[in-house]
Amino acid sequence: MKKAYLVWGMAALLSLGVAQQTGGLTLEGVEALRQEARKAYPVGFVDLAPWKRALEAAEALAKQNPNDLRALRLLAEIYTETQWAIRAWEAWMNYREKGGTWDEAARQAAAKVARTLAFYANQRGDRAEAERWAAQAQAVEAGQ
Repeated sequence: MKKAYLVWGMAALLSLGVAQQTGGLTLEGVEALRQEARKAYPVGFVDLAPWKRALEAAEALAKQNPNDLRALRLLAEIYTETQWAIRAWEAWMNYREKGGTWDEAARQAAAKVARTLAFYANQRGDRAEAERWAAQAQAVEAGQ
């Protein structure tokens, strides 16, 4: 029980410290929040408090620095990790459009998100939308 309180307390202090740094949030601060979230909950979901803090910090950082490719990629990665598929797709496309490196890891993450969106469309019976997302996943994997 004490360990849980210690983890939560440390995460709260860390997030407070990150927000109070000169110039606002930093990549390192957001990454530290993500690492804390991973330790507490290895499978990320936005409704889990540590993941929510990491995601909110990543959103704030990207908003503060809309052309910082590292901040945009970190946001896309955290959306992907928290399984917020449509936001992850939008973040990956924003990162790519602004000139982000479309390396193997980025392509695989974006393709995974597109496949998830294809699954969701199929589940709601929208076959055309499912096929569109599946084609997007294939195109992204191919580097297009």
